Amino acid sequence: MKVAWKTELGHVRNNNEDALLIDEKNGIFLLADGMGGHNAGEVASDIAVKEAYAFILQEIEQAGDARAVLNIMEEALYRAHRAIKARAETDEALYGMGTTLVELYMRSGNAFICHAGDSRAYLFRNTLRRITRDHTVGDSYIEQGSPESEKVPRRMWHALTQAVGPRACPVPDTKSIELLSGDIFLLCSDGLTDMLSDDDIQDIVAGHKGEMNRVVEALVSSANNKGGKDNISLIAVMP
Repeated sequence: MKVAWKTELGHVRNNNEDALLIDEKNGIFLLADGMGGHNAGEVASDIAVKEAYAFILQEIEQAGDARAVLNIMEEALYRAHRAIKARAETDEALYGMGTTLVELYMRSGNAFICHAGDSRAYLFRNTLRRITRDHTVGDSYIEQGSPESEKVPRRMWHALTQAVGPRACPVPDTKSIELLSGDIFLLCSDGLTDMLSDDDIQDIVAGHKGEMNRVVEALVSSANNKGGKDNISLIAVMP
């Protein structure tokens, strides 16, 4: 397995609200992009990856089939949600904090994904394919094929409809994918995808195929060169 990752401020933000957790040995990869006032976003993302990781690591070996694996990953996300809400109740400065969370787990020739929010997972298999959907106002209109999407204000287009921590409990999406030789998985925050199109990402991955460190460095550098308006975080995994 080849794995590389990177997280940095970008050119605009003063603090990094993204969090990564990488366990190559056990095939667990987590990425969260926090939100909230002051430093609340970075608190939420840190809680999310740690809580989710602890539960997955504890339970995953007992999972007998794909559905059981995905159930564990869903429960890991729910536990992160409850932990963030509980922490926010102890400190007014943390009120309303939340985060995206995307989980990737690999074993026995399969990849399992669970996520809530607009941090993404991609699969590069000769071409790039997005394997998560953004839980945002804009994407919900697009999925419904609603002509009203043109009336959504630009500032609301990327507003999250699901997140881990605030409001109601999220309903995560899950997916399992059979691995093929040469597959590359990317997990990333919107600090990358707001700056780069899917075609941009595909061209960079294809240009450095098999060199995960070069893929990560090139993607982050390109996002920064195009403005770096948010924190930029990325995990690249080639099983």
